[in-house]
Amino acid sequence: MKRTQKYSKALNLLAFPHQTQDQLYSELNRLGWYWEPQRKEWVRDDTPAKEATKLIRVRVWTASDKVEDAADLFVETAEEKGLRLLEKSAPYPCRPPNQKDSRVYLTFEDIETDQ
Repeated sequence: MKRTQKYSKALNLLAFPHQTQDQLYSELNRLGWYWEPQRKEWVRDDTPAKEATKLIRVRVWTASDKVEDAADLFVETAEEKGLRLLEKSAPYPCRPPNQKDSRVYLTFEDIETDQ
């Protein structure tokens, strides 16, 4: 494993058996620690968690001539799985060097959790 500053400081905070750095980082996150890249340190945040969002947001990104069809296919599949489409954006063209691509943003709600 690469001995980055983030990893070294994580090891100083927590003795946790792990095979990958991500396992150690996940455990620190579970315990309320978060990496602050600007400060280059792990900080603890004990703020009580808000309720999780009931929305599902998806970005569909592909060739401009296919993005609408791809978004529609995703909407159809999601609705078959019990999601309700709340919002579908117009295609947004990407900036160079990806100007031949576009993005569509979709917002769904899980019908089962809405009750």
